[in-house]
Amino acid sequence: MKMNFLPFENITYKTSLKEDEIIKRLSDCVETEKRFRIVVFRGETIKPYEGKINSQAFNIKRIINYRNSFLPRITGNIESDFDGIKIYVKMRLHVFVVVFLSVWCGIIGIGSIAFLWHAYHNSEVNFAALIPFGMLIFVYGLTTGGFKYESNKSKRDLQEIFQAEIIKE
Repeated sequence: MKMNFLPFENITYKTSLKEDEIIKRLSDCVETEKRFRIVVFRGETIKPYEGKINSQAFNIKRIINYRNSFLPRITGNIESDFDGIKIYVKMRLHVFVVVFLSVWCGIIGIGSIAFLWHAYHNSEVNFAALIPFGMLIFVYGLTTGGFKYESNKSKRDLQEIFQAEIIKE
């Protein structure tokens, strides 16, 4: 099993279920997405996911009762193969989160280079110049950790829903 150190996942599931059974099982676990959702207790929602399901594709996310900006957006395609059904799943961050992190890390990255440039030209060792690098490492850990925490739950859920094995990660 390959370890991915970035906040995205490509997973392929293989199942012996028929397409209509997969869609039914998925529909039993996915409710229509609501613009605003307030979940105080987990018992308030019947289904663990929200989103849209088409005939051979879906776009969902987990319903959680806490805030996690790094919650994966899950898209999938169901395809018939000669030896069964394969479900290709992609888990990604929300586009707004990616844009925000890119801008934020770009600004901090430029600051890091400026601090190092200044320290190099003044021939001084200044540990304050390492603070921007620490900030980048912290944001990377926070982003990846928050994403992986949720994606691992979704991988297990989808494996159970599809009664499938993971053949490619």
